[in-house]
Amino acid sequence: MHLSIVFLGMLAPLSLALPLGPNTPDVYEAIHQVGFKLAHTLDTKNWAALGELMTEDVGLDEVIANTKAAFGDSLVSHIVANSLIDLDSSGKKAYVIFYLIFSLWDPNALDDPKKTFRVYEKCDDIYVLSSGVWKMSHSTVTNMGPKFEMPYFG
Repeated sequence: MHLSIVFLGMLAPLSLALPLGPNTPDVYEAIHQVGFKLAHTLDTKNWAALGELMTEDVGLDEVIANTKAAFGDSLVSHIVANSLIDLDSSGKKAYVIFYLIFSLWDPNALDDPKKTFRVYEKCDDIYVLSSGVWKMSHSTVTNMGPKFEMPYFG
């Protein structure tokens, strides 16, 4: 009982320092939402919406062309697992690490490891606050597993 009172006492100053309301998202939640929206946008292949989630200097046309070529007509899924967000001192730039599971599968080639596979990835991203909106400005994706997995066995 004493521990919970001490813990709640420590939280009280935090609640005063962070005036958050239902329409004022926490900066960390706002960054998380961009990551989740980016995964959803890629999974649904809504190429036009990528511009809302990335800064202009990423080379959007090249990103879209490369992603279309990589995904082709296959189905894709990004499952965002956990993340670490390090906000810089300006509050306008964040270094973000997302861990995710990426799956790509061709329903007509479930036994072909070049067309149907799952991989565990780490994304080292930079997000910036642009006109009051968080956007991704850079991403480096690293394969975390020893090899791609075949989720289906024919």
